[in-house]
Amino acid sequence: MTATSAGQQRMARFWYWHLLYWLSYLLVKFTHLSVLVPLQDESSWPYIWIYSLVTLLNILLTGILGQHELAQQRPLLVQLKRLLLVLLPWWLLMVLLRQYLITTYASDMLQDVSSNLKYFLAFNLVLLPLAGWLAVFMLLKTNQLHFAGLVKQQQLAKQARQARLKVLRYQLNPHFMFNTLNALNALIVQRNGHDAEQLIQHLCVYLRHSLKNQQDEFIPLQQELDALTAYMTIQQVRFGQRLQISWQLPQPLPELLIPPLLLQPLAENAIQYSVAETAGALCLLVRLEQSATHLHITLAQQGAEHNAGWADAQRPVNLTNLTERLQLLFGQTASLTLSYNATGFYSQLNIATEALHEPAA
Repeated sequence: MTATSAGQQRMARFWYWHLLYWLSYLLVKFTHLSVLVPLQDESSWPYIWIYSLVTLLNILLTGILGQHELAQQRPLLVQLKRLLLVLLPWWLLMVLLRQYLITTYASDMLQDVSSNLKYFLAFNLVLLPLAGWLAVFMLLKTNQLHFAGLVKQQQLAKQARQARLKVLRYQLNPHFMFNTLNALNALIVQRNGHDAEQLIQHLCVYLRHSLKNQQDEFIPLQQELDALTAYMTIQQVRFGQRLQISWQLPQPLPELLIPPLLLQPLAENAIQYSVAETAGALCLLVRLEQSATHLHITLAQQGAEHNAGWADAQRPVNLTNLTERLQLLFGQTASLTLSYNATGFYSQLNIATEALHEPAA
């Protein structure tokens, strides 16, 4: 919700309660006058139009005053003082106006009462509705300040969360560019222009994907897999025949949205702890499956030796960051599982599909 729409809703809410209060007061006054005045053998209409006029003036003044003050972010005590500076003179003015109109256009029901007592009663009769409106306004103002405080806290928490997510995203392998440029240099020295050109194109795809998606706004799954393909292809150029990639993807791909660069830490970790530390050939299997409730993304390091693995308590930094990022984005609806068996190491992301249709709030 934008600040403009929030302000419009706040003003609409104020005018709703403002008009409801004064119209309710006028209804009660009409009912009171229609019963009380005829008992005095007088016509009630002069009193009704006098109180209608006074109420209309109150509606206009308090409406303009309330709308102006509600738009200001002031502490409650300061707000109360500002309102009283306007309402107290207005109260005295309305007392004089009411007494003049009743004396001039309506007979006085309190002829045997002293003038001091008459004004005392007039003070109270005019004061009570203004005091009631002031109480209603202060309740609205208190609610507004409380809501503004909650919104500010949510914004600060969201900013802190986004800052943390950004830190986690950029804590990727700092040697990636170094190794890629070394591989490119080797291709240039070997005068392998075609492969060098392909490497540059894949690097551009990967960097464009990384730079384009800076705010963890969810992207189609296909885009993330395209970036992962580019990353894997770059690594294949680096390691040659030692690294084989096997893709097991459903066709067509599920129409889901995921955070950008969510899969790279798994691939990066497999390259660093398996391919780079294994003399022989190694196959990385990328498998994607969708169940009724979850999306399962598995990266298997087939052929990796046991001493190339890691325990949960010794997870590399990039996987620790990935776990924290999953927690920030999805809470308990996502998890990262690491396992090992005779065929190799397995890293599996499990994310509830209901969280992959709309970005997490």
